[in-house]
Amino acid sequence: MPILRITFYAVRNAQSVERNMHHRIVILTLLLLTASCVPPPADRPWAYADMRGLDTADALQPSLDLIAIYTRQNGSDFQIRLDLLDLETAFDFDLYIVLDTSPGGLREVFLNAVPSAATSITNLTATALEWDLLLILPAHDSPRAYLSTESSPSAHLIPRLVRDPWLDTVTVSLSRHHLPTGGHIALQVFTTAPGQHLAADSIGPVRSDASPPTNRAPLLLAFWDTFPAHSPAQALRRWDGAHTGPTGERHGLRYVLDSAERYGLPVALLDLKTPASLAALRYLGGMAQIQRLLDRRLLILPDVAYGEPAQASVASSRRAAQTFGLPASQFVYTAFPFLQPAYRAQFANLPIYQSASHLTHWKNTILIPLPAPDAPQATTDGPSPDVRRALLETALSPDPADLVVLGGSLPHSTWGDADMAASTFAWLAAHPWIQPLDGNALLTFPAPQSFHAPRSPENASSPASTWLTDLRAAPDNVITDLAWQTYFTLTAPTDDAQLRALRANYFGQIGILLAASRWAENPFRLSECSIDFDADGENECLLASTTFFAIIETDGARLTHLFYRDENSPHQLIGPTAQFWIGISDPSLWDLSTGRTADPGQIMGAFSDTEETLQNYDFTFPPNGSLSLTSADGTRVKIYYLTDNGVIVEYHTATPVTTRIPLVVDPQAFFFGEVGYHAVLGPNFWRWGPEGGPMVNIQSTSPMRAQGFTASYPFLSLPEDPNLDYPLGHYFPFPLSLIEITVSKIAVIEITVNK
Repeated sequence: MPILRITFYAVRNAQSVERNMHHRIVILTLLLLTASCVPPPADRPWAYADMRGLDTADALQPSLDLIAIYTRQNGSDFQIRLDLLDLETAFDFDLYIVLDTSPGGLREVFLNAVPSAATSITNLTATALEWDLLLILPAHDSPRAYLSTESSPSAHLIPRLVRDPWLDTVTVSLSRHHLPTGGHIALQVFTTAPGQHLAADSIGPVRSDASPPTNRAPLLLAFWDTFPAHSPAQALRRWDGAHTGPTGERHGLRYVLDSAERYGLPVALLDLKTPASLAALRYLGGMAQIQRLLDRRLLILPDVAYGEPAQASVASSRRAAQTFGLPASQFVYTAFPFLQPAYRAQFANLPIYQSASHLTHWKNTILIPLPAPDAPQATTDGPSPDVRRALLETALSPDPADLVVLGGSLPHSTWGDADMAASTFAWLAAHPWIQPLDGNALLTFPAPQSFHAPRSPENASSPASTWLTDLRAAPDNVITDLAWQTYFTLTAPTDDAQLRALRANYFGQIGILLAASRWAENPFRLSECSIDFDADGENECLLASTTFFAIIETDGARLTHLFYRDENSPHQLIGPTAQFWIGISDPSLWDLSTGRTADPGQIMGAFSDTEETLQNYDFTFPPNGSLSLTSADGTRVKIYYLTDNGVIVEYHTATPVTTRIPLVVDPQAFFFGEVGYHAVLGPNFWRWGPEGGPMVNIQSTSPMRAQGFTASYPFLSLPEDPNLDYPLGHYFPFPLSLIEITVSKIAVIEITVNK
């Protein structure tokens, strides 16, 4: 008797070891009670060429439902593999395999010689083969083989059995040296409830030299909301988050990527190629894996229309992809109900009258349906029962254009669960009757239906469209690019009506960015408070020279934007957090009626005080060329001086106050580059900026503290830890650095630039 061997699959994720140990021990105990002697492991995975037959999911009990059969020669063994719809960890059925190994079986000889088995075998094999060999694999006894010429189990031909409840397979191995055969083998398989005489299900007869089934189940895995990351905290949570996802377990994009790479299954990440997502992923260290998967053709990365107008945001997506070394795509994705004619294929949320199980086409563009937001698809036991049945029905469908599309919004999908992703990818990869589709396969897949497209998005109107004319007429420079990125952020598709209403409060900043863009093309000197740049009904104050452009709001006396122009190009130095991320605060705190304070977590510019943030200030222009702003109650005065090197601010207060300065030096360097940011902190001194770009210096006569988004970088190579006290910068929007200054009575703060 060979050495007893138990097939036991390791926990698939290191983070899952502790919580899975008890579950695995229970399963191991069950396997020890039910497993028989097994052969050494196969030297290659089971392949599509080994398949001999498929069967419908028609048994009343999933654990008795035979759906696929395979045969192969593996070394000195003849092996039979059976796929069941859902194999239980406790072997709860009897398995009978009849084999016709030579012309003219002799089953009647056996039935006469072994009358105790006559009733069961007669019922099972009434329409089966004239068999020469019978394998009986009971639920609660040892496997045995009967030659049709003998009345006792064969002493030499001993079936060896591997039951894999994780992959829902049973593999039977027989020594070819003791197998009576004159050539190829025909076989049929039956399952019964333990000790019962009637077949619960059967598959076959099939021949061991038969060709694989003509059809397989084409499968597309497609996800959106793949990496919405506006801060290090969001990036880590969406990459490897703790207590997140629909089940509250560890969840993130890394588990989809790790499983795709490990099991060789292609996936489509529909909206990853946006500047914010790619920059955050690069910062997190995930781009190397993306490149590996692309090299293996395991990733479909469409260009993305991530804001309005769609064509402009698609161009921005392609630019960001090129920056990070990713190729342009023949695919495009947009959540808007409009089509992009310049692409061979588009992932589209097709109307309800279009089939979700077929590709279609519009003119020369293939339209690929998105998965429906149904019940969970991935589970710890592999695909859900409904998914398995859908795959099997598609594999057996006579329509070669049928396919199954799975996936969905990743943060709401169990596919990102640490345990469920590995289990489900492993199951799909282990079933050769499933055919995962990569990009090339999608482009050649049948698309028989025609689609009537809606009107072009360029003719559509939206609450934000009033700014489009100015955006399109703006000069071609870095600040205009920043204005477009802000516009895309504010028009990004969302089903959240409250978020759309929140964004409407922040469109005015587009006007300020465009004013700075025009100044950058034709610098001028001006000090005035008579222009409403952001169309909010209140004039802003402007301090401009040929080198600096500063916007000061009179509510709060805040320096909302500061730009610097050198001999090469303009640079943004200060900006509001709302330029990069809307919805920082808990939604329960949003007040849509309060304008720019609707999202209370926003820091709307420099010298934004933590108390009485937006109180009204009166302004004057003293003879020395400064701008002086005094609060309505006379307790605070902020005086701004524009110098050749930057801005000096005198702050006078009757009571101690904390004020903040958000530095956003050269945002394009983060979103469209692969540069790092440097920080230097000294006594009442902070220096911050990107490699190769301007460094901003903040010097204060009052105590200050400062931190950048880079503060949590050492923690980003680890899974999110809910018990870890992350630094404050972990929660800053990219690419923010925040300075807090405590003013007791008088403070002088100087903002300068190192060229």
